[in-house]
Amino acid sequence: MKLIEIIRSKWNFFKKALKTSAPSEKLQQYKKASLFPNGKANKAALSVVMRGVAEVLSQKMNLPWKTEASNNTLSYEQINSGKGKICYYITDNPETPQPDTLVEETALNVIDQFDPRACAIHLIYCALAANLDKPWEQSFVIDDKQLLEYTGLVRRRDLCKHEQLSILYELLRQPAQILARIVWPKQGKVGAFTVADLKIWDITVLRDYQTDKAGNTKLVGLKVIGKAGAWAKYFLNKSDYHYSTGVITKKTVQKLFSIGKQNIGAARMLVWLTFQVQPGKQDSVMGKTLMEIAYGAEKVSMVEQDRQLRRSLADDFETDLKVVKDAGWHVEVNQGTVWLKSEHPTKRPIGYWNDLLNTTLRIQLPTDAQEYLALPENQYIVNNVEETLKPPTANVIREARKAKGWSRAVFATRMGKSISWVDAIETGHRQVSQKDLPKIIDELELE
Repeated sequence: MKLIEIIRSKWNFFKKALKTSAPSEKLQQYKKASLFPNGKANKAALSVVMRGVAEVLSQKMNLPWKTEASNNTLSYEQINSGKGKICYYITDNPETPQPDTLVEETALNVIDQFDPRACAIHLIYCALAANLDKPWEQSFVIDDKQLLEYTGLVRRRDLCKHEQLSILYELLRQPAQILARIVWPKQGKVGAFTVADLKIWDITVLRDYQTDKAGNTKLVGLKVIGKAGAWAKYFLNKSDYHYSTGVITKKTVQKLFSIGKQNIGAARMLVWLTFQVQPGKQDSVMGKTLMEIAYGAEKVSMVEQDRQLRRSLADDFETDLKVVKDAGWHVEVNQGTVWLKSEHPTKRPIGYWNDLLNTTLRIQLPTDAQEYLALPENQYIVNNVEETLKPPTANVIREARKAKGWSRAVFATRMGKSISWVDAIETGHRQVSQKDLPKIIDELELE
């Protein structure tokens, strides 16, 4: 045993020496494989459609939901300055090809369960999709190791891996529970279009379990196979329509994930700023506007009548602004509000509430995002999202089906296909499509 330990110790030392003496090309290759090049930032799909999903996940019941008279379905209508209309709906079965839109009471229950941390997952999906050539056709793949790193969950030493992955699994599905119908009029040379496919994210989460000696089944790994819905053909198409991307930073994603439940106001600010602040511009926003984003217009209006509530909300606002700055955002208060600019403010002056509402905050993208934008185009390649999955061979499918003890009829039923479809893929006359691939991998438990 001592000899083995000595060999292992020397091998670990040797590996460490290799790492420290590796040439810069090797380090650069490692950075290229990350979703966040150089560990900092990446482009992401930040179109109006993606903004609506983020609003639903973060604002929840603060949005003006309404019940459609025709079928009692709950919807939120987003108008893009009269240029287009998007109606968002809620589902509880996002894995099905055509998910059901939920009626009022059921939808409200689902909305109530949305976790602000799912916004961080949504932003990760936005980045993965934006780095594909044709995201409406190609799938992206991301595993638990990457997700644990990007969300910062890997640093949660108080949680075992089963608990970390269980948290992830619940959050990974939530962005896919939001559906949308898009109606867009003609704008310039771009013709009018309607997106009838309600799915915004088509997400399949494959889970890997192990049973310990005590007989307890634990989650030990997961992989996400995802694809953007039909909306991407119009908002992530480089050749036509309304191609729209922005930049997200790893620090913003991790901060959003870590504070999601504790600082909901700060989380809402981070989500709003990510979609609001344009690259190369310094946006100005009124304090009242940012407070309404963070806490809701109704609450901001209500506390004006109560001195104690005003004081409490002012405390929250100062704390949440510091959180936003900790995430790397540049936030400057105008010169008039001296007490708010101080890192160690003294007693607030008379009229501080009006100061907060009327102050102007100047906001710029984080330095990490600005540095990313300054890089030569296409300097970084996201290796983990640029390839689609390769379908299993006919023989692999046939043997896996037999190993399950299923007849062709049983397999066809589980896949929602015909027996002739099973015959075709098991004889090699037909290849499994990218759309059917996640389900066949899940059903047959293929690696």
